Parts: sequence; C-alpha cells; structure tokens
Amino acid sequence: MKDLLIVLSYDGAEKMVPTWAQEEESINFRREHERATRNTVSFAATELKEHLLQCLEGVNIQYGSKVDSARLCLELKVEDPASKAGEFSLEPIDQGLRIIGCGRAGLLYGVYEFLRMQGWRWYAPGKEGIIAPNISSELKFPEKKTHFTPSMPEGRGFDLQFLSKESAELWVWMARNRLNVGPYRPLTALLANKLGMTFKNGGHVFEKMLDPDRIMPSGKILWDEHRNWYGLPPDGIHSKELALKIQFCVSQDDLVDFLCEGLLGYLMGKWKTADRVDIWGFDTWGSTCGCEACRSIGNSTDQNLYFMSKLRSYLNEARREDRLDHDVQLIMCGYEGTCTIQGPEKPVPDNLIQAKDLMVYYPIRRCYAHDFSEKNCEINLFYHDALESWFNNQPTPPVIIGEYYNVSKFEDLPILFTERITQDIPHYHAMGVRGATYMHLPMVNWGMRTLTQLLYAQMLWDIETDVETFLEDYFENWYGPYASEMRRVYELAEQAWAYSADWRAWGPRSVLSQILDWDGQKPEEPLQLDNHFVNTDGAVENGRRAIVMMEQAMVVVNTVRLKNREEAARHKSLASDLTVNPVEVRALEKFDRYTKRIAEDRRSLIYGLDTMKVMTELTAYHEALRVRDVNETISTWEKIEELEDALDSYYVPIDYEYPTPGLESKDALTRTQTRDVIVRCRKYRQSQLT
Repeated sequence: MKDLLIVLSYDGAEKMVPTWAQEEESINFRREHERATRNTVSFAATELKEHLLQCLEGVNIQYGSKVDSARLCLELKVEDPASKAGEFSLEPIDQGLRIIGCGRAGLLYGVYEFLRMQGWRWYAPGKEGIIAPNISSELKFPEKKTHFTPSMPEGRGFDLQFLSKESAELWVWMARNRLNVGPYRPLTALLANKLGMTFKNGGHVFEKMLDPDRIMPSGKILWDEHRNWYGLPPDGIHSKELALKIQFCVSQDDLVDFLCEGLLGYLMGKWKTADRVDIWGFDTWGSTCGCEACRSIGNSTDQNLYFMSKLRSYLNEARREDRLDHDVQLIMCGYEGTCTIQGPEKPVPDNLIQAKDLMVYYPIRRCYAHDFSEKNCEINLFYHDALESWFNNQPTPPVIIGEYYNVSKFEDLPILFTERITQDIPHYHAMGVRGATYMHLPMVNWGMRTLTQLLYAQMLWDIETDVETFLEDYFENWYGPYASEMRRVYELAEQAWAYSADWRAWGPRSVLSQILDWDGQKPEEPLQLDNHFVNTDGAVENGRRAIVMMEQAMVVVNTVRLKNREEAARHKSLASDLTVNPVEVRALEKFDRYTKRIAEDRRSLIYGLDTMKVMTELTAYHEALRVRDVNETISTWEKIEELEDALDSYYVPIDYEYPTPGLESKDALTRTQTRDVIVRCRKYRQSQLT
C-alpha cells in the first residue's frame, strides 16, 4: 500500500486539517457545534495519520475532502454535531472504510477502535504507556458494518478530589479508552473539550453555605438569624454543635430559596463550565431533620429528592429568564454519609426525570473480598438491597455507580480489583446502572494499578468483554517474556489485599479507623471489628497471611527483575553513541520499558508490604497490651519500631494539598497514616517506664 487518503467532509481539508485540529482556543463548544465538530474530527484525522505512519511500511498519507476511487480511503463522518454520544460505526466501503460517529466523541472513539484493530494499545498516559504494533504493509478492516454502543451511556469517568490533579496526557488516555467524564480543570479544559469530555463539579457544598458562624447582611451569624433552618435533633432541641451533623430542614421554604440562589451563583460563577454538578447534603454520617413537616415528606431520600425537585424548578425558571445561561444536569447521591443510601419510598419527582438528572450511588464501605452480588456477605447484601431499592419506584433517574478503587485510605497501595471489576460491573448493569465513576484516579505511579484503570474503562464500554483474552493481551504487551510470572504477582497482590475494606475503609469499624482513634494507652476493650474479622485475632491472622502472599510476590518480582537486567544488557550497545539497526533499537526499547515497569511494581509492593506489616503489628500490639501479654507486647513493639524506621526511610512520591492547589511529598510512614498513633504508643510506654 503506497497511498492512503483520510477524508473529511470540509472544503480545504487537503491543507487545513492540522490547523483545524488545534483551533479549540477560539471555539465556544456550547454554542458552535459545527466548529467544535470540525476541531474534533480534524484532531481524529491527525491521530489516525500519526499512528498509521508508525505502523505502515512506505505509505504516503494525505488529507482530502472527497473519497477518491483511485486511492484507499478512510472517511470520517459525524451524524449530529450537537451530540456528545459515544456511539459509532465502522462501515466497509468499496474504497476502504467509513468511520461514522453519532457525535464528535463517537467519531474519535471510532478512529481509536480502528487503530486498536491494527494492534495499538494505550495502557497508561504518555509515550511510555503506548503499545505499538509491528510494522506491516496492510491494514486490517472489519468484514461488515459494525455498530458500537457503550454499555454505560450515562458517563464513564472519575472523581478527582484535588485541584492539582491535572494532566493533558491523562485526558488523551481517557479518550483513547472511551472514558468521557471528569472534573473541570482550567489548564487542560480546551483539550478536554476537543476530546468530547463532559465536565462535572460540585460535591458536599452546603457545609460552607450553611456555616452557622457565617456573617449575614444583618450582622448576625446565620445560626442566630435562622436557627430553624438546621435539622431538628431527635430530642427536639436545636444546638449549634449539631448544626452541621443533621441534614438541613428541607421544609423551610426560605431556606430552600436561599440555597437555590446560592447554587445559581455557583453555576454562573465557579461552576460555570460544568455540564453536571454534584449536589450532595452534609457529609455527616448523622441523621435527618426530625420535624413533623420533613417527616411528612417521606424518608431521608424522599426529603433530599423533594429539595432537588425544588432546585430543578428554580433552575428551569432561571434558564427561561436567562439568569442561567446554560443547561446543567444535577447529580444527587445515594450515600450513607448523607443518609440517602436507601431508595425513596415515594415516586421520584417528575421534573427530575424530565431533566434527566442523575443519581450516583456510593457503597463506601462495601466489601472487596466478595462480589457485590454475594448474598452471604452481610455488608454487600446491605448495599445490594439498598441499590435495588432505588429501582423499586419507577420511573427513576438514571443511576451511576460510584466506586472506591483509589479512595484516600487506599491511595498508593498495590490494591487490585481485577476479579471485582470483572464480576461487579456487569452485575451493576444488570441491576439497571448506566454509568460509573470512581474515587480517586491516581495521576502517577500506576504500577500494577494500570490494569485497574484499563479493565475499568473496558468493562464500562463493553460488559460482554472476553476478559481472559483481554488479560492475556495486557500481560503479553506490558511484560513480554515475563507475562506469566507477572500475572502471578498480580494475583498474589490481589489476594493479599482482598480484605482491604476491613483494613482501611472509611467508617468506624475498619481496623485503621480504630487504630487511628486509639490513644496508645492500655485499652480496656478489644477492637470492635465486624464484617469478616470476627475479632482482633482474626484480623492479625489475616494480616499475616497477606504478608506471606506479598512476600511471595516480592520473590517473583525480584527473580523477574534479575532476568530482565541480563536480557536488557544483551540488547545494549557497548558504545553509547553507536547506531544499531532498527530491529535492535526496538528490542532495546521494549526491554528498557519492561525494566521500568517491573521496578515500579516492585516499589509499590515494598510500600504495600510495609503498610500491611505495620497495620498488623499495631493490631497485635493493641491486643497484647490489653490482655497484659508482656512478651507479646515487647516483641510486637520491637517489630513496630523496625517498621517505623523502614517506612521513614523512603518517600511515596506525590500527595495533594486540599482544598487549595498544591503538591506534597510524604514519607511512607506518614502516608500509611500510622505515624501519630506510633508516637502516642511510645509516649505511653515512656510514661510507664517513669
């Protein structure tokens, strides 16, 4: 094949495609749909050309505005310039292939699907994460017209809590893997717009609006001026201490007006770029207003939906009056912290259905040792039944699942969810879920978690994915000759951290939560564990089993690392500036990348192993101190001090400041969150010696 024509239906495409592909800075993506489409289609064309030039031998690739019967053609078409739908078709034609996007994002996904057919893979952001196919003289085409539709059409993306989480390479990686929702980030927003992304913002917004010490125009604090706005406690007595620990009183019309006006100000101000806004109540893990008017509305979720309906009506009116200059979807949440985990008892207000506002369901303390559908797992059964209750009153808002694959208690640890993602996402879909997000995507040092990101993206796109083939493809491409050994490392790490929620989940009963609340002194009671750790001994036993598995994984990684060192050296030229043939260059590049990937996995395992050890020994020490087992207390404390020294000797590179932008680099001990409790334990031990 010598000549290939990429066809775009725009006059002047022969010369202007590279320019159109970079003109996002001058486009209003909310209003100029035709220009936005040309921008995205042109970018897709440049991506197509750049990738094909790297894998096709001796090809001449040009752009054109019409199909040429004398040349092989790849025609790019968009059906609806205003649509953000991700659907697309690949249609063989006499001259080559037509890629048809329902919207401009769909067209881009279609181009990447065609490149995926040629052997391209995008496993991680940046050049190091790209898998290029072998050079060929022919292209692979589908045998017949094929239509592609996402299994989760209501959005596939991430929650990124910290403002400094921003990356152009990440947005491109997301588009290449057909993810389409993320928070607005100012420095990369133009690129994200070009890629067809949907922006979201918001969250727990009312704590600031309803700060009881907020100074009002009258000069009074909010608490003194509007005490009745705050939720009524069970004892019927308002108290300032509980003001933000009980959901606010949604039956107060003047409060609703106050909040609606405040949210409108956000939508025209700091959230003006958002297509979707999370509107969540107080994150209190507390209770709901107990006044008679609120109780008459229904359960806690009914009360929340009542407020959301009022907000939707207010925004609709503001839109008609041009006080709001763009449409926005509201996202309510099903979540324990806001007392909305159970579905409503009454029908969902019709205006929320008509607006296609969304509900995101967050099973924050779910168990990862078992599938979400496992009926013998008490905690998953609770969440499963609660999610099911959202579908009992039809119609219902579109439901999105909010998972916790990198929640702050898990961050940087080699916790894998391959089995869970494989089983749970199809099950969520079968229940009626049509979108997904998760907290919080890591930005760097993915290591073995690369597979989590990839599998998550793939299953959201196609719940019928042949998972075994997908995994084989991943390990072969990512580790080459070490695929089988590294797959075993992943399996061991996943088994070791299967009970990650019991160890580190948010909520009062995880091991970490109770250890962090401990004053370091002799406890009167054992740790109050539930779920799968019946008692402290059960937790310690599980931790030590996990340590054995992590140590086995380390043995395999170290063996692979030595093999790779020898093999990489064999491909290295003795002279640093000596030109070698292209085959040798490609082989060297591959082994160099294997070296970096294996080393990153090893570093992650070291941190994971040390973290599991220190949590396990602190748990054992707590119990030994409680029962006055002197020998066990001494031996476990010695281990804790050794681990303290080890963890204090290296960094876990990136953490993020909050709520302002900024980066931190914490030592591993601090990152485990156990530094302070160890200091408290030492203080108590010193007091006993004196």
